[in-house]
Amino acid sequence: MTYSLPVSERPEASSAQHDERRAHILDAARTCFSRGGFHRTSMQEICAEAKMSPGSLYRYFVSKDAIIEAIAHEEQCAARRILEVMLEPGSLHDRLLRCGLTYIETMRDRRAVQMMLEVYVESMRNSTVGTFFAKCETENRKLMHDVFVRAKASGEIAATADIDTIMMTLMAFADGVILRMGLNPDYDVERAETILSRVVTAVLENDVSAASRPLAKAG
Repeated sequence: MTYSLPVSERPEASSAQHDERRAHILDAARTCFSRGGFHRTSMQEICAEAKMSPGSLYRYFVSKDAIIEAIAHEEQCAARRILEVMLEPGSLHDRLLRCGLTYIETMRDRRAVQMMLEVYVESMRNSTVGTFFAKCETENRKLMHDVFVRAKASGEIAATADIDTIMMTLMAFADGVILRMGLNPDYDVERAETILSRVVTAVLENDVSAASRPLAKAG
């Protein structure tokens, strides 16, 4: 005769419940951090927001720093998934535009913008977060760089195009839009799509034009 464990006692159920509780704590922490920032928020506030006792919460995260590190990890994983849009089929222009629009759509939640800024600042204060952030940035830039190298090889951009400058310009523009969304939550992504498309076109074609333009002769 075999005996089956109740669903609540099965290992897979316990793991799923653990993940659910952990996600609940992180969601509560994001709410608290969006109000007061990483360093002004106490563990007591997070416990209250999560409606958990300190003892229960500490079973999942041993400290506030552990919560911050988990959020930083989630932020970078989300950023990676957005960048991987650039690996999908289509022209470089269309992939870049889809990537940018996906990024903006993800940041519609004001909390998301605040978390992005908090993680950026924390990466300069916290050595653990900073090391992880730098590693992710390196990997993400490599993904973008490889995409642009293939675009050069296929002739989508000029062979002499300055990939690093193109990347930095597009990234700076995207981050600037996200910051502006934090200040102006009514930013209309749909109405901005045409303008974003023109910006991507201008950045990509600038190098093509420069490469094909004859040098001016000295008078």
